[in-house]
Amino acid sequence: MSGTTSTTIKYRPVKEIALIGLLSAFNIASRIGLQALPNVKPVTSIIILSVILFGLSFAFKVTVVTTVVSNIFLGMGIWTFFQILAWFVICILTEILVDLFHIRENKPHYVLMACFSFVMGYVFGFVVSLDQFVIGGLGLFIPYYVGGLLFDTFHAVGNFFFYLMLAPILYKIFEKDLKKSEQN
Repeated sequence: MSGTTSTTIKYRPVKEIALIGLLSAFNIASRIGLQALPNVKPVTSIIILSVILFGLSFAFKVTVVTTVVSNIFLGMGIWTFFQILAWFVICILTEILVDLFHIRENKPHYVLMACFSFVMGYVFGFVVSLDQFVIGGLGLFIPYYVGGLLFDTFHAVGNFFFYLMLAPILYKIFEKDLKKSEQN
């Protein structure tokens, strides 16, 4: 994970903080507002797009702010740590994919990245379920994980469609900044 790719958008600290705040606020509002839809939220897709557009460090910041602030409203517990961990794993996997396929230099194919987002729904569910392994070992983890696969599927399907909806919008919004970053 080199992270030295020139096409990652870099901002001054104040602008970066503002953008982290905006993306996190969108994520927080969606987690709270879409609470009735189990695991169908745009958060994972926004975090994946954050890695692609702004880099790993930026996406980590969005992840922590999103999770901690939204869980103040939704409930804190051991799962908060595992949610952050799951999104960190997704950030790292996204960065590996970005570096491996030079996605920052070549605008990613939306459908392929939507499929990646789909798979990340299952990655998220697996990592978050590890809290049950910590609490009760393998005997608690396996039934908990298997019982949650339907919800992981909701998450995966939601990720697919949210990525397809949000990627073109965010690329359009940041197109000028992307071109400027490519020139540097």
